[in-house]
This record gives sequence, C-alpha cells and structure tokens, in this order.
Amino acid sequence: MDATAIEPAYACGRCGRRLSRRKSPGPDEGDALVCPNGDATVPIVDGIPRFPVPDTAHETLFDRLAPIYESAFWFDPLYRFVGGPAAPRDDRETVVELLELDDAGTGDGDAPTVLDVACGTGRIARAVGAAGVEATVVGIDVSAGMLERATRYASRDGVDVAFARMSADDLWVDADAFDRATCCWALHLLPDPDAVLEEIARVLRPGGLFVGTTLVEDYVLDLLPVRATAKGVLDVEPFDATELRRRLREAGFSSVEFDRRGAALFFRARRE
Repeated sequence: MDATAIEPAYACGRCGRRLSRRKSPGPDEGDALVCPNGDATVPIVDGIPRFPVPDTAHETLFDRLAPIYESAFWFDPLYRFVGGPAAPRDDRETVVELLELDDAGTGDGDAPTVLDVACGTGRIARAVGAAGVEATVVGIDVSAGMLERATRYASRDGVDVAFARMSADDLWVDADAFDRATCCWALHLLPDPDAVLEEIARVLRPGGLFVGTTLVEDYVLDLLPVRATAKGVLDVEPFDATELRRRLREAGFSSVEFDRRGAALFFRARRE
C-alpha cells in the first residue's frame, strides 16, 4: 500500500501555503512536497513525508521501542497496569466509539477526515481506518522507527492510512482541515502539551471532535515509586484531571468529557 495515496491537506509551516507533490521522472512518482513560495521542500522517503521535527531523546527512545510496542512485552501489560480492572478490554474500540464517525461527514458526500497525532505504530489510526466508515485517516509522529512499523502494519492489515513524520506541536496542515482528531497515550510524554492542544484545535473544523487517552495522577500513579519509575524511564508527566480540563478549554475546546479508569483517562472535547 502506498502511504501517499491519500493526499492530506499539508501546508507550509512557514508561509501557510498548500504544499504540492513534485513528481520525479522515474518510476517513483513522488519524492517531495514543495511550497509554491519556495519556503520549504519536504522529502518523501519510503512513502512517508518527512517534515521538520526537533532532534530529541524521545525520538531515539521510541525508535528503539517500535519493534516491541505492540507485542505482549509492552503496550498491553502497561495498559492493564495503569488502567486496572475497570479499563476497557480494548482501548481502540472505545476511542473509535467516542469519535462518532457516522456523524462526522460534512454533508456534501465527502468522507470524514481524521488526524491521529503522535500515532506511534498506528494502533489507533488502523482501528479508525478499519471501523467500517469510509474515512481519510492521517497519522503523524516524530519517530521514524514507529512510522516504519506503522506503514508495515497498515499494509499487513490492508488498511489505508497516510503517515507523515511531523511534530505534534508544529502541524504542517491547513487550519480547519479535519473533522476528527485523536491523541492517544502521548500527551503525558510531550514536552509542551499546551502547544499540542492548540495545534489540534487549529486543524480541527469548528464543531469537530477531539478524542484521546492520557495518564492522570491517580491509582498506581499516586504511588511515588511508580511515578518516579515512569518519569525516569519514559519522562512521563501525568496530568491532574482538573488542570487538564482547564487546559483543553483554554486551547479552544468545549463540552469536555472525562472517563477515568485507574490512572488511564479517556476524554472527548469539541472544538469551539
């Protein structure tokens, strides 16, 4: 599957103009996204546009985690640990349900558009793409290793998702471009979550839904040894739920809904 077959509304992060794909004369049709003003050229490597991203330790760490992220050694045991017995059996099903994809159309027959921010190996993006509702799904992440796995798994599962290497706090995407957005198990890892929330609000259409999951200061994350280990290994900064609600509202979201399961928080908010 060609990850660039779906053409998202990519825009220059410097001037805001829509990027166009430059085709090479050879058999590989697309090798770059180009700004019409000449302000930026974004290379496409192995089907993945590579936008400017910060050079951070997080990228290196998650590159190393990519091969085991969806294995029995990583995500599922950690999810069970932080979510406890009350956590949904499959977080992906809950996220897809919260997105209300059946109601996401624009009314003119266009398929709904969904952006998965900090998509990792594409667990959520693939679930959205396979949900039975025709949708354009785009997943972005800074980790090249995670994205390599994401494209491989999407091809394996026969799910159409476009992936791009892009920073969550610097989305090279048109304003009001998406009907839905997700950010799952990542906000507590990002260095500037407020900037991320503001960017997600910018690229969502008015009335669009933002659905996500994150960690909060509760259950096992109330225990200092657990908090210290999470901080030391992954640089986790769990949220105070009341504070997160305030931050969502300040970023431009309303109708904020929370569903806490252990230290795992499922949330949904609407872009004003």
